[in-house]
Amino acid sequence: MNRLIFAITLAFAIGCGGEGGGGSDSSPEVSNAEGLTLYTPMTPEGSFLLVNREGETVHEWATGQRTGMGRLLADGSIVVLLDALAKPGTPPSGTPLIAGLDWDGNTLWEYKNDQLHHDVCPLPNGNVLAILWEQMTPANRARVTPAKSGAYYSDVIVEIDPASGAIAWEWHAQDEMVIENYTASATSNEFTHANGVEYLPEGNPFNGVPSILVSFRHLDTILVAECDSGEITWEYGPGDLKGQHNPTLLENGNILVFDNRLAGTGSRVAEIFPETGEIVWEYEAEDFYSGHISGAQRLLDGNTLICEGATGRIFEVTESGKIAWEHFSPDSAQVFRAYRYDAEEIDWPDPSIFE
Repeated sequence: MNRLIFAITLAFAIGCGGEGGGGSDSSPEVSNAEGLTLYTPMTPEGSFLLVNREGETVHEWATGQRTGMGRLLADGSIVVLLDALAKPGTPPSGTPLIAGLDWDGNTLWEYKNDQLHHDVCPLPNGNVLAILWEQMTPANRARVTPAKSGAYYSDVIVEIDPASGAIAWEWHAQDEMVIENYTASATSNEFTHANGVEYLPEGNPFNGVPSILVSFRHLDTILVAECDSGEITWEYGPGDLKGQHNPTLLENGNILVFDNRLAGTGSRVAEIFPETGEIVWEYEAEDFYSGHISGAQRLLDGNTLICEGATGRIFEVTESGKIAWEHFSPDSAQVFRAYRYDAEEIDWPDPSIFE
């Protein structure tokens, strides 16, 4: 059963340090928008790639480390997650870190923490949100169903000051969630498994105050929590979502999410009306499936960019489901997530990439 808790305000802005995407009432049958798509093949020595609509790589950040995901900033620099853990309690392949890189790949700052995983979200104040694993306390672990023993993990959302490396704010899932309301995975050593975090600014339609939107894969749950109080304002998912990734708030107040679902059922991208939980738009297709990773982004023209992560396929669909653009990563390497950036959205250090 879903638990829908909702308070609506009339005006809001989108932001992880900038504008959000989409939400228009209609979209063209094809897309002629000039923009570049950022993604990274998940390989041990992968690079962050910018590709144009012809699928040509027009810029690359080569890190020489196991790549995770990255997001461009307005000045053309990039925030990246490298060598992040796949699961808690296992030795990392390198040193998990978040870094800011300029257009030429020079390191502007680094933050290292062995518990980093999955996502990083730039904030309007220059800080970044990130996800860390932490062991649950014995008292909280005892509240989990089914019963757990030994090291058992939940997630912490943290705000990091890149200049100092200090944690400016933190939200502990095990302390803010009503643990008894959820059924945990029978086989995993994780309770929540956060795989995505987005910042919702003041004026957002859920509670009107700065908040976070988080995806917990192992609980089939997405939720909104206030930054100041830690209170959970809205949550949704069990029975409707399965193993989801990358929820985002749209301009129309709805939530877009990649619903991975189980093998044999096919994945979908769903747009949710938060007040009722109704699915108001979805994309499904034969042979469209990724059981893990993946994401979706509503574009400014109303189309939707989809990352079918397990196959390395990135494609754009219209509102009617017509494919307007398609691209595969080199050797079809897996891709955690992809982002489209319009020509006017970034102060591109090298405008010739659009020529």
